[in-house]
Amino acid sequence: MKLHQLLDELDNVIEQGSNDDKITKVSVISAITDLVRECRGDDLDFMFESDDHYDSFEETDFSGLVIDD
Repeated sequence: MKLHQLLDELDNVIEQGSNDDKITKVSVISAITDLVRECRGDDLDFMFESDDHYDSFEETDFSGLVIDD
């Protein structure tokens, strides 16, 4: 996102937050947080480059699992 796009979005948040009583403080903070994350490219670590990340987790052994009827 380019600087002018960010400023336009922030202006939009300010305008809507100022002119609409139904928009809460939480909504404004959420919108700003989304903009900051988008600018940073922050995916909150939900996106992984490879499956190597999962190698650090302990594997569960289900060999002793018994299903009762």
